[in-house]
Amino acid sequence: MPLRLKDLVKTAKANIDEITCDQVEDYQAQGYKTLDVREAAEYLDGTIPMSLHIPRGILEPKCDMCFEGHESELSDLNQPWIIFCQAGGRGALAAYTMQQMGYTNVINLAGGFNAWKAFGGPIETPPIEDGLIRCDHPWNPGFQGE
Repeated sequence: MPLRLKDLVKTAKANIDEITCDQVEDYQAQGYKTLDVREAAEYLDGTIPMSLHIPRGILEPKCDMCFEGHESELSDLNQPWIIFCQAGGRGALAAYTMQQMGYTNVINLAGGFNAWKAFGGPIETPPIEDGLIRCDHPWNPGFQGE
């Protein structure tokens, strides 16, 4: 019988670690970065401050160092990541995929961004100018820093 999405998420969750919103700050203090795998429209409505945004649909090529369009911030397989989506399912799938691709420290935020909002965690919206994230802001993928 073919698997359903709920089956795939259940398998992923059985093979990854998850944390709750009240643990995020402690994990960030240990060097974990946040990775938002939601779609662009969801991301533009707000995100956990300073999260790297890579939609779930393009995660594999962005993680694959052999792929021309890979994301340099994902080059270190030992960098710890807190993955989140809107409700927890896509984040679990992303964390499971990243583990399979060799990442050693990935965890999913249980309940995703919905749980984060209900928890009252800090939320920022990327600065938008002419419908795009401002080029001079660290949230912009092309930001070069100071």
